Amino acid sequence: MQISGGKVALYLGLIFGAGITAGAFGHMLYSTETVSAKVVPANNNDDWRQRYVQSMTSRLKMGADQLKELNETLDETRVEYRLLRQHYKPDMEKIHQVQVDKIKKFLKAEQLSEFEKMEREREEKMRARESGPGI
Repeated sequence: MQISGGKVALYLGLIFGAGITAGAFGHMLYSTETVSAKVVPANNNDDWRQRYVQSMTSRLKMGADQLKELNETLDETRVEYRLLRQHYKPDMEKIHQVQVDKIKKFLKAEQLSEFEKMEREREEKMRARESGPGI
């Protein structure tokens, strides 16, 4: 049985095309970035404020007197937020304490010490966050 020249050319073309497709797909898989290990800096309130003031100044083309008023407004707002937090903080702590007490009731003895350690770590983070500049 003899295969015609046209069929041979067709088969070779299909094999060649499949090789090109496989090579292109393999290159795409090989060259893509699989993991990005970039560290994103923490977003604190001072960074936010600096970006906000810069954006307001550049986009609205604010003058020096407007910039002064903007900063005064942001300072006043920061104080109001702190007062609001102080007002509702005791209620939030009470709710959290009820939650902690409920969780402690169903934990095993060996789990309780680790849970208390987790709670201390959470409280330290909260204190560190509260001692920052605020909004």
